[in-house]
Amino acid sequence: MERRAFLLSVGLSVLAMYLVYQYISSEDEKLHEQYGVFYTMVVASRDILQFETIRPTDIELVKVPYAMLPPGHITDPADVIDAVAAVPITKGEHILDNKIISKNVYSGLDTQIAQGRRAISIPVNVKSALGYMLRPGNRVDLAAHFEYKASGSNISEVKVFLQDLLVLAAGRTIQLTPPRGVDQNLVGAVAESAKNMESRPTIADVRETLNFAKTDPNFQTVTLEVTPQQAQTIVYVMTVFSDSIICMLRHSDDRQLQRKTSTNLLDVMGPDSYLGRGPKLPPAKAVALPKFNDFVGGEAVPVPR
Repeated sequence: MERRAFLLSVGLSVLAMYLVYQYISSEDEKLHEQYGVFYTMVVASRDILQFETIRPTDIELVKVPYAMLPPGHITDPADVIDAVAAVPITKGEHILDNKIISKNVYSGLDTQIAQGRRAISIPVNVKSALGYMLRPGNRVDLAAHFEYKASGSNISEVKVFLQDLLVLAAGRTIQLTPPRGVDQNLVGAVAESAKNMESRPTIADVRETLNFAKTDPNFQTVTLEVTPQQAQTIVYVMTVFSDSIICMLRHSDDRQLQRKTSTNLLDVMGPDSYLGRGPKLPPAKAVALPKFNDFVGGEAVPVPR
């Protein structure tokens, strides 16, 4: 009897140990899956203001355990770059899909304008728009040809009158390639709208149907972000000196403002030109030397020098 009780207790102990081992193993697998496996996600590398365009240098990737991944996290930087911050994002904060909006024809132009600034469109052509190669996100300077009268003279000058202006749109194009991740709700809603499961369109078909930010290769206007004072300057130039504004593309990282002097024909031709030298003076005429005569015998005889 005691032997049977001993064997039963040993068997139950082994079974309990097995069950404990199985429980610990399963919990270990869960903990390893939740905290031992890391996934990358996008966070802000600096403070990003509301409605500010997110650049590649504004974000970074960090590794986060699976259990700590927040809902709506973004793992691909391409889904964030060139998007617009819907709310202020603090440095180190997770960038979630509900914190950004796409810069496309569906989000509207007003969301792209920084607070305190204005959007204004100027007419362009193939020459003034760099062969229609201007794109949203570029930065430009504006120059114009000014003709006016001053002190009774006709003056003709060229002047760079505004610098470092952000291009918000080229024609109706606000962004050529909107980020993929920020419009998942819109794309998903269209895809789910198909009643027949077999005829449900693919994501690629949905994007093609929506025709994100259709490119206008021959746009007639360029929309710029300016201050109210700069807007007044542009309106004046367009009104008085119409069709003379030229856009000059600058490097996206070149933010220096330098005072530019006006350029006229004399500056172009230089001091060695006819305009700089003026008409050539005629050669000097020879002046006859004075003659001193002495009257000898009633005749004028030159006085020896």
